[in-house]
Amino acid sequence: MAVYVKGLLGFLAFLGLQLPLILADCPLDLSGSNFTLVASLCSNKDDRGKCCRYMNAFIAVSVARYANVTSNLGVTLDLSDICIHSILQTMELYGVPRNATIFCGFGTKIPVSYDCRGRTTVTQMLESPKFMDVTENCKLPLLQENDCRKCLNAGIVYLHHLLGSEDNMTLSTCRDATFAALASQVENNSAVEIASCFFQVQGFNIPPVSETTPSPSAPKTSPTPLVAASPSQLMLGVPPKQKHHTYHLTLIPGVGIAVTIAAVMMLIVLIVLIRRKSRELEDSESMDKNSSKLFPSPRTMRKFQKGTSSMFRKYSYKETKKATDNFNTVIGRGGFGTVYKAQFSDGSVAAVKRMNNASEQGEDEFCREIELLARLHHRHLVALRGFCIEKHERFLMYEYMSNGSLKDHLHSPGKTPLSWETRIQIAIDVANALEYLCFYCDPPLCHRDIKSSNILLDENFVAKVADFGLAHASKDGSICLPVNTDIRGTPGYMDPEYVDTQELTDKSDVYSYGVLLLEIVTARRAVQDGKNLVEASQILMASESRLIELVDPKIRDSFDLDQLQTVVTIVRWCTQREGRARPSIKQVLRLLYESSDPMQSGFIQAVEDEDYEGSDGRGRTSRGKFPRSGPLFHSGDGRYFASSSSTSRSYCSRSFLLETGSPQSPQNILSL
Repeated sequence: MAVYVKGLLGFLAFLGLQLPLILADCPLDLSGSNFTLVASLCSNKDDRGKCCRYMNAFIAVSVARYANVTSNLGVTLDLSDICIHSILQTMELYGVPRNATIFCGFGTKIPVSYDCRGRTTVTQMLESPKFMDVTENCKLPLLQENDCRKCLNAGIVYLHHLLGSEDNMTLSTCRDATFAALASQVENNSAVEIASCFFQVQGFNIPPVSETTPSPSAPKTSPTPLVAASPSQLMLGVPPKQKHHTYHLTLIPGVGIAVTIAAVMMLIVLIVLIRRKSRELEDSESMDKNSSKLFPSPRTMRKFQKGTSSMFRKYSYKETKKATDNFNTVIGRGGFGTVYKAQFSDGSVAAVKRMNNASEQGEDEFCREIELLARLHHRHLVALRGFCIEKHERFLMYEYMSNGSLKDHLHSPGKTPLSWETRIQIAIDVANALEYLCFYCDPPLCHRDIKSSNILLDENFVAKVADFGLAHASKDGSICLPVNTDIRGTPGYMDPEYVDTQELTDKSDVYSYGVLLLEIVTARRAVQDGKNLVEASQILMASESRLIELVDPKIRDSFDLDQLQTVVTIVRWCTQREGRARPSIKQVLRLLYESSDPMQSGFIQAVEDEDYEGSDGRGRTSRGKFPRSGPLFHSGDGRYFASSSSTSRSYCSRSFLLETGSPQSPQNILSL
């Protein structure tokens, strides 16, 4: 390896000795040119641009040296070909690829003599219009980027004024002539500095030409007065034979300025962050006066957190925003807000309901829903996980139901149709939830918005009722609750008697359930093409031979006819115009259970009889009773339980289903 290095160094030394001999016939002085650097750049295809700039710079500096002696911007015509041939030989000896010199246009784009619109001497260039501006703006030093840019801009303005819209070849030649005219007025190191700026080249170190011993290739003419301390030299700020050390002088103030700027920027960023944090604290701690009636009172919120801390918690706005990916994970939209899927930092997944800000109705729904769900607990009701009231925003966090809503599965194209068995089980699940709300809450509740979009399905297609924003209850324990003219609900599902009288009863949800049950069977919307589903289906429900036409065509070859007949009977019964003609949800549930298990007896009795237990103090009388010891019903997946009406209070007692620990503590049970 050492032998190889020595050999390479010897070869380069040989080239250095031979260079003056090779260029002996060419008057241009290239003895100090760093052709090794050019060879390195030109060998890499990615550096071809730099290769051409360095090649151009070397030739321009040699022309400037020649102009310093002769005042001519390049060699005469008879020497031009000799110089081009000699320089090509030299570059090849140093390893510059021949295709690189062709690519850069050496001899054409990079000539060895400059003719700028007939100007071929330094004097002609110096006397041309506006050249004085170039001289003024290119005063040395040019090491700072701003100084160099100022010089280049002056050169561009000068060339534009001189040439107008000329071709690139003329522009390039005149640029080189401008440089040579400037550089010819200064000593060698300063010429190199100007070249570094003009051609944007770095590491361009050319040893100074000896001023005592002329180059062997230099012409024998005597120096012109231009070499003396001319006005041009003084304007360029370069005294003769004086070296410049501007780098060290500008480094220290440059570092100081950079540190100062960095400190100021950090201070500005810190101030912005502090102000932003202060604004967030102000928003979270102080509510607007106008929003006092739109949000639950602080006392109410403290009661929520204190009384239900074991079941759900208050989330911050920041973690809610992060969990929903800046509110970009939309999974549904409703009348009072948007629902997002949220992945919290503890790994839990929830559905976040964001209430609409501008809706006073929405505020009522929020307050009512959070107060109800804090107390309600049932396997077929969507559980509340938490809430957030911050930044004038309100959020409710529910358990996440991975299979979405029943509406999606019934009406969205591309969904796998639900099997008949799954549909019947969903109907049973919803009836269970309504039975709990109607019979085992104190006071009893009317949901008021039973529909397919409010029935959510978990990963096992277990159905749960959601959206209690419209739920109402009475304080005296009676189901009937006058609501004045505040009629709310969804067209197609609303009880027509409630619309006429503006009075809720325990049979209002039964009507909505009947519409939902028909929707489950038919997979048709409650209102489609302006037609009510119940009214449009009356003809088919009245004809036993046409019942099959009701069934969703996607599952028409895999349903149970006996169950279909039972379901149609329930639908017609639930959707009677008058509420008193409708069954209770207990009767509906028992019918569904027994139709799911043909081995059970008492089907006809269930249709005719209803269990009204007087032990709840609501003044109900008995018109006949189901057997007290009704067995559990099992069907495949083990989710079929006996109706609560046949298990006294052991199955759906308040002490089991509600937050309170004792049925003897009415003050702990929800009371609105």
